[in-house]
Amino acid sequence: MPRFAPCVPRLCLLALVCLGAGPALALDLPNPAEPEAQALVRRFQADYARIKADPNYFKPPAAPMALPCEVAQRDLYTPLGLFMAIPEEAEKIRLMSRKQLRDMGMDPDTAAKPMQYSNIRITPLKATCKDGKLDGDTDFLVQFDTLMENVNTMDLGTKQVKMTMKMGTQQASRYFLSFKDGKLQDGDRYHVTQLAMRNETLYDDAQMTQTMAKTKIPDAPEPQVTLNYMNFGAGRMSMFTVSMAPRISAGLFGVNTSFQQQLDSHFTSGMNTPLQRMVMYKNDKMFMTSQTSMKNGKPHGEQVQTQENYLKASGMRLDQVPGMETARLVTVGGVEMIETRTCFIEGVLTKAQTCPKD
Repeated sequence: MPRFAPCVPRLCLLALVCLGAGPALALDLPNPAEPEAQALVRRFQADYARIKADPNYFKPPAAPMALPCEVAQRDLYTPLGLFMAIPEEAEKIRLMSRKQLRDMGMDPDTAAKPMQYSNIRITPLKATCKDGKLDGDTDFLVQFDTLMENVNTMDLGTKQVKMTMKMGTQQASRYFLSFKDGKLQDGDRYHVTQLAMRNETLYDDAQMTQTMAKTKIPDAPEPQVTLNYMNFGAGRMSMFTVSMAPRISAGLFGVNTSFQQQLDSHFTSGMNTPLQRMVMYKNDKMFMTSQTSMKNGKPHGEQVQTQENYLKASGMRLDQVPGMETARLVTVGGVEMIETRTCFIEGVLTKAQTCPKD
């Protein structure tokens, strides 16, 4: 399976550029307890430095190779993150969303339009075929744009204002996958995505447009980069996202926005067992954990979640917040967190006094 070899032997606050001269990449790295997760942090550190050192990493070569054999759209799109770009799958989601709104007594026309894909380009950088089917290790560059549009009406009492929200992305990914006889193989899978977002909200009222312009948060100045490591056979998945997070403060004529680099890390284990565990970090600080008991693919048994005590900054207590009657404060990894416990029986939330353990 293609992968980058680690070039930095320890966890530190700087991910050094491994190839050639370049600026240091300041990252506050997590330090998870599990040795497997620690190894993935080291691998991410080396991979990210390698990507940042290569300005052509997400660009097609001047003379790209052709796909060495014909592959059906579904068989190619599905492993390359383009499942929802298959027209019949997008239509299924559209119909399901409308049905859900009708079942809730809401107007189905308020449903967001299905995500629109455009400018899809799939460039094989490494691929071989055997007997007319993909076979062996591959490296695909996948580029596309997306657009989601949602239209709502705001009732302001004296008037109604039509609001159109447009959320667009430009994405480029590298997928390192292994195939045998045209089938995607289990084992290590790795892909990295660069994503630039652009958001726009339009109003059919000039006064509302002027008012909301004062509080608009600008788009991030740099694309975010996400590295995904998966091994479904081992029941593990980890994701690292480096982004420019907005920092908002009040200004004289509206809001002031600055951006600061942030690393979000997710570690999931036990995906092939009845008990799944997930730990999330923001930079080097743990901010959420969960334990999910499953049975026949549905939540079953006690579900435990902890999250950073977000009430502390506002001076609020748990008993002042509706829905927090059974929550409690705990300390996890030296961080004060809010713990909540819920009980599910075969996918249904219940208030049973005794939660099943089987």
